[in-house]
Amino acid sequence: MPDDFRQRVRAGEPLVGVFIKTASHPVVELVGCTGLDFAIVDAEHAPFEPSTLDRMALAGRAAGLPLLVRPPAVDPVFVGQALDLGLGGVVAPHIDSPQAAEALLDAAKYARGQRGFSPSTRAAGYGAPDARAYRAAADAQSSVWCQIEDAAALPRLDAIAAIEEVDCLFLGRADLAQSLGVDSQSDPKVAQAVRATAEAGARHGRTVGIFIGSPAEIPDLKALGITVFVCGSDQSWLVGEGRRVRREASTAFG
Repeated sequence: MPDDFRQRVRAGEPLVGVFIKTASHPVVELVGCTGLDFAIVDAEHAPFEPSTLDRMALAGRAAGLPLLVRPPAVDPVFVGQALDLGLGGVVAPHIDSPQAAEALLDAAKYARGQRGFSPSTRAAGYGAPDARAYRAAADAQSSVWCQIEDAAALPRLDAIAAIEEVDCLFLGRADLAQSLGVDSQSDPKVAQAVRATAEAGARHGRTVGIFIGSPAEIPDLKALGITVFVCGSDQSWLVGEGRRVRREASTAFG
């Protein structure tokens, strides 16, 4: 992963990426050709075996594409292995308390003393000559995002946002709607949760991101102070383009 990606996130630079749900390293290469700022491998909602994740991490590095992973849960073994493979960070689902955020950071950061260490990984250059320097560099470069997608997180936003090592509060409106007991992501309760998260981020100098269905949403969300956007997924892009071709072909057929 480019060394400056984490700093770009933390600086609040406008960034746009995509979820990758297809377990195929050529998809990573293709996304790398688009000019997007990053991509997230979605291992929470799609099947990714370690060997597949390994090839995707390699493809991301070859393409110069910052590639993060969303794990099924905050499992220290999974998080440590993903970072060892050379993935650039973790987007952790359902972080609803400062304790959950601290547990995520314990799994991701060597300096906290709980992440297992080996100098023989891809991330360590297959034999880091200076273990201490490598661990410090790894901690400086790995990006940690906390997904805000539960009603329980809302009264704890300030406590989560105050944790300095957290790089991004990433909003998931679909899960938020479900947790808040409403049917639509456009419900006022969800909109208020988005605003409250953005305001907590601003109070603590914490970057805020969000999943969007279309770039048309960016101006209104950016006005709230949100700067990181994940727009759709490889699956939604493929389905959307296929449906567009079908509609246009049907029109052409008459």
